[in-house]
Amino acid sequence: MSSRRRALKLIPAVAAIALLVSSCTNSGDTNTTTDASDSITVAIAAMPTSYDLEGNWAASNENYTLWSQTMVGLLRYKYVETDGVLVQDFNQYEGVLADEDEPYTVSDDGQDYTFHLREGVVSQAGNPFTAQDVYYSIDRKLSVDGGRLNQIKDYFYSIDQLEIVDDYTITFHLDDVGNDNVFLQMLTGQMGRIWDSTEMKAHATTDDPWSEDWAAQNTGAGYGPYDVDSVTADQQVVLTANEDYVLGAPAIKTVTLQVVSDSGTRAQMLASSDVQIAEALTPTDQESIQDDENVQMAEVDNPIEFVDLALVQNKAPFDDKLVRQAFMYAVPYDELIEQIYRGRATTSPGWFTPTMGVPGLSTDPAYTYDIDKAKELLAEAGKSSVDVTLTVSNAIPDIVDAAIMIASYAKDAGFNVTVEQLAPAEFATGRLETTFESMLMSNRSQQQAPSYVRNFFLPGDVSNSGAYVPTDEWLALNQVAIDAGTGTSEEAAPYWEKVNEFINDDASQLPILYRQPNQAYATTLEGMSYRYDNTVDYSVLTPAGS
Repeated sequence: MSSRRRALKLIPAVAAIALLVSSCTNSGDTNTTTDASDSITVAIAAMPTSYDLEGNWAASNENYTLWSQTMVGLLRYKYVETDGVLVQDFNQYEGVLADEDEPYTVSDDGQDYTFHLREGVVSQAGNPFTAQDVYYSIDRKLSVDGGRLNQIKDYFYSIDQLEIVDDYTITFHLDDVGNDNVFLQMLTGQMGRIWDSTEMKAHATTDDPWSEDWAAQNTGAGYGPYDVDSVTADQQVVLTANEDYVLGAPAIKTVTLQVVSDSGTRAQMLASSDVQIAEALTPTDQESIQDDENVQMAEVDNPIEFVDLALVQNKAPFDDKLVRQAFMYAVPYDELIEQIYRGRATTSPGWFTPTMGVPGLSTDPAYTYDIDKAKELLAEAGKSSVDVTLTVSNAIPDIVDAAIMIASYAKDAGFNVTVEQLAPAEFATGRLETTFESMLMSNRSQQQAPSYVRNFFLPGDVSNSGAYVPTDEWLALNQVAIDAGTGTSEEAAPYWEKVNEFINDDASQLPILYRQPNQAYATTLEGMSYRYDNTVDYSVLTPAGS
């Protein structure tokens, strides 16, 4: 590992925010063009703000992208090619750092997961991978205070639940602590990343024993397909391929992530072949280039990215379930799909999607636009007119447009909606602290298992944007469903249907529609992908015809 890589710095979060504000008035003013077949330029909306989503969690597409390109875990979801798109199957796993042929075995009682690790793997820093790195990584997840770590901490009361059998074998003893239905998905997702313990310990200090400060601004302590080569403040991040990547060196050797703040400009740069991928496009901008001969887009049968409407229970007027339900009936779902999402979205049955594999689960919409029903529920709540503030991030144009449309239509039911637009950082803070009355945002369930959905309703979890407080009925419904069998079993399915009905009826936080991927690719590339986190997997891309 060269010292150059270790010394690379990501811009601080404050500077990144300043960049975002600045770039709103200077979009598309860079013109980096990449022609080499093994190098691509990707137009992104904003600079990432952290490399370490454990110690410095901040939800943004750019942060997820960097985390996914530089870090990997023991497993990943298996890709299945469907209509030219590599789609991850959320019920099939394959080894990444775990062995290719037999990544893990499970004890008869389902409580002991033994992982068989690949031999001969080295990190981006050049250190050999062993079971000690897995142990360190889990120990770090249990020790730092990252926002998403409550979910993996559900499985551990002690690091002693990990047993290093030998250098390439390690066993997780669940001891009936957590919900084993989603244990593998938890390790496969964002929180399952494995660190190079040797490199991380080299940057530890007395005040920072888990190297959180260093990891937030540096890469090189992972095993991912790419490493950060350089950062140009306010403009771009350049990734270079990890030639020692455990799944094989990526065909695309250099990926330049170029900040172009305006969605329309990103789309036109793709159509003009100035970039090879444009990310975070609005549906309108996707529609504007969909027939261009230089452009291709992925469409999937069952998208998991959704528009999330949270009606915060600890704030009036949404502390009344009748008012929450009335508002859900006042949302113009079909108009949103047609006018804002240009047909690139589908109705929502709630939190449970077909990709979770629950047999026979209803796909009927959780709510439909019904003004009379909304008025009836408001009247039952003793109200005829309600003032509402609906808060959004001003960085996501389609969410802003959707909020404005909701405000227009909900007025007919008696809701006087003010749409509050905030900068991304301000919105993220308010979301975490649930200081808003209601909010609309882009979201996803990164673990596509029915029992994982309960994490969106855990007190203190960053995903619990509706400030839901679990009731005894809610807890009992979930436990019965979990005890009935795996989420994909016929035995458990009726119970998950009841859980879904309970969440929809509560109406505190619901996906109101599911949208198609928001990226577009040049036709000079093959390997469009659809992942659990809605980021592009650059490591599976190849030049067309190669």
